[in-house]
Amino acid sequence: MLRALVIRIRQRCATLVWLAAFWALASQAHAQTLQAPIGGQPIPLGGGVVACGPVDGWSIEAGGHALRPPSSHDAIGRAFELRVAPSAEACATSGATLTVLATDSWPQLDAASVVWSPDDGRLDLKGHNLAGVSVTWRGATQAGSDVCRDPKLEGGSERCGFAVGAGAQAVALVATSFSWWPAGARTSADVTSFDSDGRRVGSDAFSLVPARIVLRRLLPLDASLDLSAGQGEAPLIHPEAIASAECSAPLQCEMAAGKLIVRGAASLASTIELKLRLRPHVWLAVKDGLDAQPSVKLPVLYCPMTVVSGAPLRNNADAAVIVRLDGACARDLSGVQFTTDHSVLKVLQTLHTQDSAYAVLRLGSVSDDDLSITALRGQSNAVALAIAHTPTRSAPHLRASLELPGFPNLDFVPNNRPAVVHVSALPAPERLQLLPSEGVYEVAGEGTTVTIRGDPNAAGLTDLRFGVRNTALPDGLSAIDLAVLTDTLQRPIHEANIPAPIGASVHDGHALIELQCGGGAVPLQTVRIGVTAHLPYGLRDTCRMIFHRERLSPEYGSQKLIFEVDVIKPDGGTRSDAHVSEVFTFRAGHEPRYAYIHGVTDPFDRVVVRVSHEADEAHYIGASELKTGSPAAQWSAVLGNARARLYGTTTIPTGLYRFSTHEYSGALALNFGVISRLTWLDAEGHEGFLGAEGGVLVMGLANSTSTTGKSLTQVGGVVGLGVSVPIANRSSLTQASISLHLWFESDITRDPGASSRGRYAMIFGPSISIGNVGTNL
Repeated sequence: MLRALVIRIRQRCATLVWLAAFWALASQAHAQTLQAPIGGQPIPLGGGVVACGPVDGWSIEAGGHALRPPSSHDAIGRAFELRVAPSAEACATSGATLTVLATDSWPQLDAASVVWSPDDGRLDLKGHNLAGVSVTWRGATQAGSDVCRDPKLEGGSERCGFAVGAGAQAVALVATSFSWWPAGARTSADVTSFDSDGRRVGSDAFSLVPARIVLRRLLPLDASLDLSAGQGEAPLIHPEAIASAECSAPLQCEMAAGKLIVRGAASLASTIELKLRLRPHVWLAVKDGLDAQPSVKLPVLYCPMTVVSGAPLRNNADAAVIVRLDGACARDLSGVQFTTDHSVLKVLQTLHTQDSAYAVLRLGSVSDDDLSITALRGQSNAVALAIAHTPTRSAPHLRASLELPGFPNLDFVPNNRPAVVHVSALPAPERLQLLPSEGVYEVAGEGTTVTIRGDPNAAGLTDLRFGVRNTALPDGLSAIDLAVLTDTLQRPIHEANIPAPIGASVHDGHALIELQCGGGAVPLQTVRIGVTAHLPYGLRDTCRMIFHRERLSPEYGSQKLIFEVDVIKPDGGTRSDAHVSEVFTFRAGHEPRYAYIHGVTDPFDRVVVRVSHEADEAHYIGASELKTGSPAAQWSAVLGNARARLYGTTTIPTGLYRFSTHEYSGALALNFGVISRLTWLDAEGHEGFLGAEGGVLVMGLANSTSTTGKSLTQVGGVVGLGVSVPIANRSSLTQASISLHLWFESDITRDPGASSRGRYAMIFGPSISIGNVGTNL
């Protein structure tokens, strides 16, 4: 019993071990790619697995443990998934796969023909069956590949060139590796390769070692040696290609830490000769072939020189550059000239400090990405004193705007007041400075607050020019324009029209526009804005508007104004013949302009004058902020200052009652009379309600009788008080009023010798009065 249990446990453990092994093999197979050349011998699958099914073009051999690559060229580069299992019995349930890939037949390479030209970024080789062959390369920081697509026949073999990264630097000579691969091959790390004999090969089988390394240059084209400190470093493009170096006496040369160090003084020689010995398999291409021990000449510099103004701008006709020379050369720059590869540079300015000298050079338009500036002393046999290298840069994008504080941005240059200029910023320490243009516009201020003002006599369009300046330069150089940039937007030049304050000028606080009446023998009366003036009626023909052009500041430009005049009658109606509504332009000048007021025909006519800015966006800056319809200033004057009025009017009393003796008292149904009325006037010329009255009244026209039957028809004189309320045509000849009277009456039709009984009476009652003929007192 115990023995059977032990056997069962062993069987289960074996099953678990088999399953674990199968899983590991399946995972490995799924992640693996096998590649072999077409027409080659069978390749083993390995890993204890067998092929489970056919693969297009591949033959299964050795009981499923090997595969024979296809022989057709159509299979080159085609990959297939092959299902595998630990045994043939497990194929039914296995999901593990591996990838098989057919490559072209391996090429025959001539190892001695492999030539690498790092400066050209090229690798050349010869051999057979090169079509489709690829070369991969990997350096310290770069990697890449190229394919031979069109090999050339040369002397019974094929030759092909591969692009392998141009400009490889010094370390690339020892750190760059090359590999070749047949057509259709994969180069990833999970690929297992086989040769035509079916043998597994490592990556070293595809390694490609250059037989020769051919260099085009050992030194940069503008290389120089600075011996101003008694020791200098020769710039090398491929320092690891140089095994040793020799210098002509009294100089000493040595290679140290990948650098060529030169010590000593060259006795003001313009050049020194360096004899270099290259490492094995490295050659320098010269005019007549290849040289393993070349000699090169190097210009000698005696003064340190540095470009301190930053990288100059390309393609800028006004470009300038500032260089600093130190050491002995800084003492005297009078005999020093500066050159580039293309021209001699004009010295615009020099500046000497305690230990250095600065030279401002006109560079002009350059298109090269890099620039070398050489300082020379002498003319025919000039000696190079120093050389400086600098990259160039493209011009920055420029955006500029103009503003009058408190108003929208301007699309023109104002010629009557300065506008603030805003321009896009440059990276510190550089900044842009607006430059003046003679006869076009002037500039004031520097730094963050710069203003522009157009010339009053300039017309047409102009562009804005900005100088590029460096604030990190010493005093005297920070204001130098290193380039001139032009804003692409062209702007017209004209005056800026801003709504001026009508009530007061900016010069002396007096109003720009005034309403005045009188003058000469009559005292001059000035009407204040917003205050109703009360003036004598006799001044009605002397009132005029005065437009003080001499008080308007030119900085406000021309004013487009709406001028309105209305004459309002005492009853509130307007005199249409006196109405004025016009738009006119008001400009600065030396003398004022006048406009007389007309249409005042009656006392206490009110003159109202309104002046407002027209909200014309084509004329005013910020016109949208103007209150359309609201006057900027308003004047009001009442022509008339009397305080009482005596006038006559007709009255038609219809409901009077006569209070007298019993037999002479009664209602008076219909009456008519003419009375005079004396009342006061208010400031607007309106009559008071209560007035003193007197006149003649015809009473009892409808045969009115007293309560005793006595006839009350008579003509009497009346005097007393009345309350009158105008109801139409107020203060005019046809004024109509409703009145209430209390009169003392005397019958003037009775015979004087007759009895006085009933002659005198008190009369009370309403009436309707028509007419207003009189005078103001």
